[in-house]
Amino acid sequence: EAKNYKMVVTATDGGGLSAHCKVVVEILDVNDNAPEITLTSLTASVPEDAPPRTVVALFSVRDRDSGDNGRTECAIDGDLPFSLSPTFDNYYELRTNTALDR
Repeated sequence: EAKNYKMVVTATDGGGLSAHCKVVVEILDVNDNAPEITLTSLTASVPEDAPPRTVVALFSVRDRDSGDNGRTECAIDGDLPFSLSPTFDNYYELRTNTALDR
């Protein structure tokens, strides 16, 4: 995919004189791609007495858009006993915050 197009525009009159100019058309990204989440590891079950900060899942997030449209953030909705920790390069860990007493 081209990020820009470079061209030369030539204008010629009826007498044979001409002028040239360089034109660069920059293609701006639109927010047309949704973020993608890939689960890389999941603990099948977590015991209720698992210590806080136990890793429950690992996942990565990416967006094919560029610039600001490609930046992603992850969050957990609600008041849950879990937290998200970024690790590196758009990878996250889902961890327990507290004991999971049922």
